[in-house]
Amino acid sequence: MTRGTPSRPFLLSALLTLSLAASLAACGGAVTGAGAGGGAGDGASGTPRRGGTLVLGENGDEPACLDPHQLSATNTTVVDRPIFDSLLWQDPAGKLHPWLASSWKVSPDGLTYTFELRHGVKFHDGSAWNAEALKANFEHMRDPATKSPLAAAYIAPYKDAEVTGEYTLEVRLATPYSAFLNVLAQSYLGMISAKQIKEAPQTTCEHPIGSGPFVFGKWVKGQNITYRRNPDYTWGPPGAAHTGPAYLDGLEIRFLAEDATRYNALASGEVNVIDNTPPVNVPDVKSDPGLRFASIERPGHPFSIWLNTSRAPFDDVRVRRAITLAVDRRAIVDSVSFGQWKVAGGFVTPSTPDYAGDPEGKISHDEAEANRLLDEAGWKRGPDGIRVKDGRRLTAVALDTGAVPQNTQILVQAQAAAAKAGLQVKIESVTSQVQSDRTASGDFDISVGIWTTNTADVLWIQYSSANITTPDRRGQNTTRLDDPELDRLLDDARKATDEKTRAGLYTRAQARLIDLAPAIPLYNRPSLVSRQSTVQGLGWDNAYGAVNFYDTWLDR
Repeated sequence: MTRGTPSRPFLLSALLTLSLAASLAACGGAVTGAGAGGGAGDGASGTPRRGGTLVLGENGDEPACLDPHQLSATNTTVVDRPIFDSLLWQDPAGKLHPWLASSWKVSPDGLTYTFELRHGVKFHDGSAWNAEALKANFEHMRDPATKSPLAAAYIAPYKDAEVTGEYTLEVRLATPYSAFLNVLAQSYLGMISAKQIKEAPQTTCEHPIGSGPFVFGKWVKGQNITYRRNPDYTWGPPGAAHTGPAYLDGLEIRFLAEDATRYNALASGEVNVIDNTPPVNVPDVKSDPGLRFASIERPGHPFSIWLNTSRAPFDDVRVRRAITLAVDRRAIVDSVSFGQWKVAGGFVTPSTPDYAGDPEGKISHDEAEANRLLDEAGWKRGPDGIRVKDGRRLTAVALDTGAVPQNTQILVQAQAAAAKAGLQVKIESVTSQVQSDRTASGDFDISVGIWTTNTADVLWIQYSSANITTPDRRGQNTTRLDDPELDRLLDDARKATDEKTRAGLYTRAQARLIDLAPAIPLYNRPSLVSRQSTVQGLGWDNAYGAVNFYDTWLDR
């Protein structure tokens, strides 16, 4: 057995820390200490003060549910981490540390994990954290009734668990799973009250109960979520700047969909912090002496244009490659982000373990080659410039919720680029629920999105045929890609217990994806966070690259 206190199965690239340091230095700060258990290091000074309610302005990507096991939304970590703790905590360098688990052991065959749990932890309803609670959470994640779009996939190799002591759980996997410990540091696998799971599972969405530094207060959908301090909290994450309850009396997250509204709310003092700072306003924040700015690169899959490979026209790889070549990614990214985002170099971001990139430069802008591929595929120019084959026009339907203005801008610019190549893209405005339902059922051609996670296993989540949605299970393979060679590479990488072997498999998988072109990787999106200068001690949840408020206090 190998001892796991702490463990380092994957290391996030030092880019995570260096990127943060550079962004903070640009706004006059420096990386000092370790705010919120992971080191936003925002240059906080003075003695922390207790009290006050911090207001965060978030974008319009509001989750439909607050049960972390039922979520895959981008803002899940921001809205759920105040409520929920995790088994492990990931530091800025990618190293894993005990949190609700005090230690762990892994069997030589990688099939058995024995967790020793922290004593003295209580959920917000007063129930105890112990081995039974951990087992209940694993079972809740994989229960078909939970309809988990993410947590269930992350623990798919989970077979069963046995309570061998009040604070000891032996977890057995069906196959080795190299990313298991990493995903246990994510908020999507945060720990819910076992009492709530057993006695009132129908309430986990609307009234979540965790063990975190803040207790859920009220959710006014479309407006805000409020939280109050957990006065009994004494088990903050490793590396936090303090112990005991949070400094803030309360926390409010307001959903402000319009970029201008969100920025103006910060500038006017209506809110204390904004997440998803509009890129156009970053220079304004940096030049304002009353404001501060910081960013962190998110690990996982870059923001991309997803292509539905299960139906025409993108069931033909030549058409997929053609639209990838037709789109000028750099022009779009620079236009939309005002220089705040970096063009993606492949199907995972550089801050993700086992990143391989696109060394041959196949993901490029080449209009002539795009036209050649479409000609080869039998699509000929019609009188209006749109291509035709067997009497059918070359068209594709793109879904857009309008919740994130930059996403709409990206689709409009991609639409124009595709039209030059002879492909007509029709953009349909839909609600978030309609988009979710239609992408799950495959009733679309183009969608956009990002997938943040702390492991290259994101490729299995996004592209394994095992993750295509079925009537029995909601999967996250939006592109509906079904490629046996890729499946084999990703399955073998999941099972690899040797780091070199795993890295080699992921390198081949990334190269295969570049050839298959199921998506157009656009950019590596960082978290752009702006705050008033009176806000001190902001930190990061490093497993996701999201802002964290455990160490935060108001200097006023």
